[in-house]
Amino acid sequence: MASHRRTLRRTGRGALENADRPSESLVSLGLALRARTEDVVVQVSERWETGRSDPGPVTERVREDVARFLRSGIEQIAHYLITGEVVTGERAASQASPGRAAANQSVSLADLMKMYLFWRDVTIEILREEAERLDSDPAALELAVVAAGIGSDSALVRVSKVFDQHRSQLQSQLEEEQTRLSHQALHDALTGLPNRVLFLERLTQSVEAASRRSIHSAVLFIDIDRFKAVNDIAGHAAGDQLLIGVARRLREVLRPADTVARLGGDEFVVLCENLYDVQKEAVAIAERICETVSQPFSAAGNELFTSASLGIAFVRPGDDPHVLVARADSAMYMAKQRGRSRWEIYHPDFDERTTRRAELINGLHRAVERTELVLHYQPVKDLGTGAVVSMEALVRWQHPTLGIVAPTEFIPLAEETGLIVEIGRWVLTEACTQCAAWRADGYDTVDVAVNVSGRQLEDPDFANDVERVLTATGLPASALSIEVTESVIVTEGSIGHEVLEELQRIGVSLAIDDFGIGYSSLSYLAKLPVHSLKVDRTFIAGLGTAQDSSIVAAMVDLAHKLGLEVVAEGVETELELEQLREAHCDEAQGFLLGRPAPLSNLRASGAMSDEVLIDRFGSGSVHSETTR
Repeated sequence: MASHRRTLRRTGRGALENADRPSESLVSLGLALRARTEDVVVQVSERWETGRSDPGPVTERVREDVARFLRSGIEQIAHYLITGEVVTGERAASQASPGRAAANQSVSLADLMKMYLFWRDVTIEILREEAERLDSDPAALELAVVAAGIGSDSALVRVSKVFDQHRSQLQSQLEEEQTRLSHQALHDALTGLPNRVLFLERLTQSVEAASRRSIHSAVLFIDIDRFKAVNDIAGHAAGDQLLIGVARRLREVLRPADTVARLGGDEFVVLCENLYDVQKEAVAIAERICETVSQPFSAAGNELFTSASLGIAFVRPGDDPHVLVARADSAMYMAKQRGRSRWEIYHPDFDERTTRRAELINGLHRAVERTELVLHYQPVKDLGTGAVVSMEALVRWQHPTLGIVAPTEFIPLAEETGLIVEIGRWVLTEACTQCAAWRADGYDTVDVAVNVSGRQLEDPDFANDVERVLTATGLPASALSIEVTESVIVTEGSIGHEVLEELQRIGVSLAIDDFGIGYSSLSYLAKLPVHSLKVDRTFIAGLGTAQDSSIVAAMVDLAHKLGLEVVAEGVETELELEQLREAHCDEAQGFLLGRPAPLSNLRASGAMSDEVLIDRFGSGSVHSETTR
């Protein structure tokens, strides 16, 4: 027997397979261990649940799977002690797989390893107790202890391999979906052309080239004439086909190095670089575009006739890319005013928006102190219950002479001038004040979400400002969500960590707004103290097609695996709502679920407590004055 023990220590599992017929002591130990299987299950489970690192509760499913795995392991050891036969790899995997599979998907590797080690220790303790009770041969006890240790070690190796496989699969999925999302973020879904983000990138490079190498370039802004009439008469499907046809023709008449992008709606923009005689060549390109767009299009069996109005702006060293596009846009509007189906070269004299822009900037300096800013709120609803869980605060400007100014017009100006810091501070204070009031009135489960700009996050005292506002208004930190656009996190990464960590310390939750149109990866965002992702409307609008539905479903699934909640923005149809439910999206907002409105209107209409009624098939009907 001494020789047998030495062989076992030298060769490990191989020695188990070649062992002599079991002695009576080994058989007795095996039978005793099998009889105490449930003792092992109880002791290991109690130690494991007490010693876990994960603070979350153990689900009944995990508890049952762990128990099945422990019973399987004890049976394998007992079988060897009684018969001298090592359970085959196939049988061992079949017996243990239910417990391992569930644990791998629900339990951390560290906690799973603790379970194996507790199993080993308790098994050895019981073997020693039974050996003493049975007065077993010491050599038999030693062999039984080694067998238990080898069984535990082998199982640990197997489960580690499974964890590696799961990690590799998830990483491959993340990389694959990131590639898709990156392309989606830079290209128009309908036409496949570059979008505004990619176009501005290339235009920025062109401006830099003009500064370094005196390269001449031009920007052409294109608008399809009377496109609304095409949609009204022929339908939106025909309008989409027309836009696809325009995109195709633009690519055909432009030079290979030119960039054509769709900005949205019926607006396209072209960057023509490396022009020798910049004005002559840009005009020639504009005339070719006017000519090709004026030819009839075929859509849904019908001929559609349209034309294009173009504006031309020339790139100069030091130009702002956004301003260049705005200049070409101004020239295009002049072409429309002068008869359509023509082109115009930008000239400052007919850019009336320059005056408006100056007026808006001047007015912004006094907008807060003159109480011209107001907040509207849009409900965010839980897709499981239909209940309103949050209200997103949206700022509006009631200009004394220009009327209501859209945030898409004045927010970029506030960012540019730095006034966004003062405006953002007002929005935060007002939103927290009103949220505290509505929670005191009984809506104590409805939180508030506030959008924050990169300029605000750059302020090292921002987190302290938030804490002061919460203290002053009496609003719990857990009721406030700070929304930051994905582009701010990606392009201004130096902002992120310290300020975001401070906000997390306070107890404020963080949401990534407009997710999917920037460049970040889910794995990168998982490293930040982010609680939720708000998927951009550009993805939601495509729901119903197999490709876009699968992309949204993949985004939701991957976000959930990283512990993030998902909120869908811009939900406008019942089909989109149904697809989001099928994808297990957590929350949603949009015109279908409630339009932005003053708080008083929402209170009066009952929209703050409104619910989506969900039948057993998952379809819903919305009952809200704000959505009728």
